[in-house]
Amino acid sequence: MNIKIIIPILNPPKDFFTKNLAMLKNQTIKADIILINSGDKISEDFSYQVINIDKKDFNHANTRNIALDFEADYYLFMTQDALPFDEYLVENLCKGFVDSNTVVSYARQITYSNADIIEKFARNTNYPDISKLKSKDDLAILGIKTFFNSDSCSMYNAKYFKSIGGFKKDLNTNEDMEYAARAILNNRKIYYNATAKVYHSHNFNILEVWKRYNQIGIFFKENSWISQSVALYVKTESSGMKQAKAELLFILKNKPLYLFKSVLFSFTKFFAFKLGYRRNSSIG
Repeated sequence: MNIKIIIPILNPPKDFFTKNLAMLKNQTIKADIILINSGDKISEDFSYQVINIDKKDFNHANTRNIALDFEADYYLFMTQDALPFDEYLVENLCKGFVDSNTVVSYARQITYSNADIIEKFARNTNYPDISKLKSKDDLAILGIKTFFNSDSCSMYNAKYFKSIGGFKKDLNTNEDMEYAARAILNNRKIYYNATAKVYHSHNFNILEVWKRYNQIGIFFKENSWISQSVALYVKTESSGMKQAKAELLFILKNKPLYLFKSVLFSFTKFFAFKLGYRRNSSIG
């Protein structure tokens, strides 16, 4: 199989990224590694290709769409901070395409050892240990989570990716969700692949949470057709409310000292999203 691993990078920590590349080179199914670099110049190794772009030209969707210039059977998009769990990542992701209508196979995310309990809850909830093939039939049950995808580690059927022109041009967040929504509404399927695993997590501060959810709000405002499609099946806000309540109960049971932080972050996410959606905020 012809597989291209495409990783946008911006001055990644050297030791960590060297380990990351070593893990990718040691996969049971070999793949070509393409680094799209918007940071300091890096030397090009025979085992990977570097495409340099100007930092001001970086964009979540457009930068990844450089993949369209390459022929492949599958494109594996990763972020520079996602580390393969083992040497079977590529192999297991490939196994997610058994159903001919599956166009994306995305990996489970395991938290790093320094992740706080809020981040552990989020990763365990969004990336459980059971795989799931998602289709239009799941909208009535999963709601917006039917379109949940990942830009940290997802493999795409290259033929379908090319046929629809890749990610929606100029999207700077949630390009993975928008792609999944279009695919599922076009009777394709998205596979959450719990056997394919990467380490990936963040400990965001409150300003980072604000900026992130403000941008998400703007995304949903500009792509309102996504929420409108989900609303035909289920209330679009129910998923977020359920997750916030579940997080509070989980923290209360396991680490109550984090309760105030959880409440504060939940309100921050809510108001940042609302302001972004209404486009009344200068942040984001």
